[in-house]
Amino acid sequence: WEPVGVAALVMPWNFPMVTTAWKLAPALAAGCTVVLKPSELSAPAEQALLDLIERAGLTEGVVNMVGGGAAVGSALVAHAGVDKISFTGSTAVGQHVMRLAAEQLKRVTLELGGKSALIVREDADIAQAVELALGGAYTNAGQMCSATSRILVHERLHADFLAALCAAVVAMRAGPPEAEGSSMGPLISAAQRERVLAIVARGREAGATLIASGQVQAGAEHGFFLPAQLYTVSD
Repeated sequence: WEPVGVAALVMPWNFPMVTTAWKLAPALAAGCTVVLKPSELSAPAEQALLDLIERAGLTEGVVNMVGGGAAVGSALVAHAGVDKISFTGSTAVGQHVMRLAAEQLKRVTLELGGKSALIVREDADIAQAVELALGGAYTNAGQMCSATSRILVHERLHADFLAALCAAVVAMRAGPPEAEGSSMGPLISAAQRERVLAIVARGREAGATLIASGQVQAGAEHGFFLPAQLYTVSD
């Protein structure tokens, strides 16, 4: 267990403090110095962490942070002074990071996007399966690389499971966390909202059918909110 040198830790916007802790703690424990690069959409969370680190008395220069968008991230991972790269984000950007790392044979760790499947077997408890499906698909407004937003159900349970899941989705309310009855928050930005709407449109064009939809709370119509929705896809 030896430090590799300077570690560039590039964080996503969907779980800033969680992902930062996963990266930062082992890097410091191994003896590395680090440069944090948070998303420009969630940088205040990491700034608050740096304030705490400074108050804790960590030696100056051990933990550093740079702010900005994609250009800053590219400059950081390509910098000759960086020995290790840890990136969490989209697959497309991950490919770009790997290309930059390859030019200098840097060590690189990537955690990229995905669309995981929740498999409901014949012997599953339907109520528990619905609970897991809701949490896996709609937590954090579905903005996570581990979202189980594809659900594969055994044919013998399909009708009962679908009825229960539809009822649960219809009952969901998207709105500000302080609003009574809110069960799902907003998307991160207007651009992300438009991206999700575009994906939904492509899905419908490909044959997906909307079978259940929640609602957006009154007063939240002008934010980056979308209702929880459930689609079926036939072979």
